[in-house]
Amino acid sequence: METSSSKQELFEYYNERAPEYEEFYWGRFGAKIPNPSLYENDTNAISRLLPAYVSGKCIDLACGTGFWLPVYEKGCSQITLIDQSEEVLTECLKKIQKLEIESKTDIICSDLFSHPFKENEYDSAVVGFLVSHLSEAELKTLFDILKTVLTHNSKFVIIDSTWNKEMVRMGRRKAGLIERTLSDGRRFNIFKRYFEKKDLYSMAEKNGIHLEIVYWGNVFFLAVASFSRH
Repeated sequence: METSSSKQELFEYYNERAPEYEEFYWGRFGAKIPNPSLYENDTNAISRLLPAYVSGKCIDLACGTGFWLPVYEKGCSQITLIDQSEEVLTECLKKIQKLEIESKTDIICSDLFSHPFKENEYDSAVVGFLVSHLSEAELKTLFDILKTVLTHNSKFVIIDSTWNKEMVRMGRRKAGLIERTLSDGRRFNIFKRYFEKKDLYSMAEKNGIHLEIVYWGNVFFLAVASFSRH
């Protein structure tokens, strides 16, 4: 997010897109894409792998509609879901109720960058499609937050977007402000970046993170990370 105005537009975009956001995981967008099965394949692959890396007390940062919650919740004793959008959290609450896991979930409506987190509170964390919207300075802040809230030697997962020839064919830019269109035609300009493997390893090195890429798909990746503590 390059300016505060673009950040505000990002918040507004996700507020407005909440009821239809999860279409993204199956390759269904306002604008048609050549091969939606690529999204479905990667979503299914990550869903199979994710539960192995999320356990204990978990925090889902910028959780959105809680898309991954049904995938990982069984391995968790307690789950905190935080997002700044009331609209996406309304969708998230529907999942919690359907799964009947109200007793082990907490929902927080707050901007994670200003929220007063407690130290060493969580055993794992999920960071889904957040790092691709952040500037370098915001990335550092995010990782400082994770380092604070996670217990010693805890792992966190990053799920986000890959950069490859498929993205080029779709007309995407690797980084910058892009236009996103809702199903009703409304348009928003938001900051988005896509990652090559070298970008992830560089990000990890800059922030003192040990990172392992466990899945690299045509559109999505799953990485498992921990902090290099001394």
